[in-house]
Amino acid sequence: MTFAKLLAFAGALTLSCAANAALLSASTGSNPVSNYSGAGSASFDLDLQDFSSKSLTFTLEEDDLLGPLSFDALVRNLAGAALNRFTFSLQGIRFAAPGTVTPAFGNIERVDSGAFAAGISFAAPEYAEFQFGDVFGNAGAADWLLDTAGLRAGDTFTITATVPEPSSAALVLPMLCMASLMAAARRRKKD
Repeated sequence: MTFAKLLAFAGALTLSCAANAALLSASTGSNPVSNYSGAGSASFDLDLQDFSSKSLTFTLEEDDLLGPLSFDALVRNLAGAALNRFTFSLQGIRFAAPGTVTPAFGNIERVDSGAFAAGISFAAPEYAEFQFGDVFGNAGAADWLLDTAGLRAGDTFTITATVPEPSSAALVLPMLCMASLMAAARRRKKD
């Protein structure tokens, strides 16, 4: 085989093995992300250096439309603060089926999922990381599935990761309790 034919064969083999994938086309927010998406999957690591939101926009390619798109993410809590709740919300695509959520050290209180959002509430705060879906191929873990029905190659969708701010009631309640305890202590001291 001549060198030119060998080179042409290698080029054709490379093109035939190239996988079309959901392409990460835009990203907003300060937290770093590492993209591991492949054909038929949206997959990434998100490093929470702070608890600000992060939006990732993906562009679909032909191979992504063959069935539901699998979705998994490793979310690392590098902020070192108590992670009590976390939400992934979708725009331009919807959840087809829920998967698993596996915390490293915290405990899951509940997972709420609908067509366009999945929220994780931790019973014990997560200080390290959690797996959303089957990040490492563990037995019993399952990826979340995204519905590609009605979508075409070139369409985009956005996944936004958010750590919800505590409600004002949740912030005020401890202050009210502390104020009433201090008042009770003053009354006892006067008596």
